[in-house]
Amino acid sequence: MKKIFLAAAIMISGALGAQAQTSLGIKGGINVATIRPLYEPNEPRIGAHVGLFASTPISGRFALQPELLYSQQGVETDRYTYTYHYLNIPLIFKGTLSGGLHLQVGPQFGVLLASNRKEGKSSLDITESMNRYDGALALGLGYDVAEWQISARYNFGLSDIRETKNGDLNLGRGDNLTNDVFQFSLGYRFR
Repeated sequence: MKKIFLAAAIMISGALGAQAQTSLGIKGGINVATIRPLYEPNEPRIGAHVGLFASTPISGRFALQPELLYSQQGVETDRYTYTYHYLNIPLIFKGTLSGGLHLQVGPQFGVLLASNRKEGKSSLDITESMNRYDGALALGLGYDVAEWQISARYNFGLSDIRETKNGDLNLGRGDNLTNDVFQFSLGYRFR
């Protein structure tokens, strides 16, 4: 996993190194998150994401957009509310379809900052029961208008979020539990 983060850091540094073409920006928005598979009745956890991005053209129709995002994720069941705080690093490849409309695809790497399970007014820190690293495949659509960027993205979780199959995170039936997150974002590029 350390090699993946090193590769991500190198790609971000490379993108930032091409300052003549690279535009930096800020973005934020709403997360609609859940966990897959989940065998008990549940509702998505609504959260937020906020962070920075750098967009570097690769060719006329393609660009690389690494991002650094703080992201609130989780799920709500009948009994508990699970909240996860991640620092996510999506490495998004953008392909222009028409005008400002573009397709977004790429890997996302996450580092768990904190997590808790809330029941009523009591809250339990479950960070030690969680896998510190998370991986996902991001797929979405975006639209660029001047300095503004609007996007809708689905992050399909690939790695088990639990450190162990038992303990404080007793969801599922021994299966791998993964984060699934819909993100709706608004970004602003500094030119």
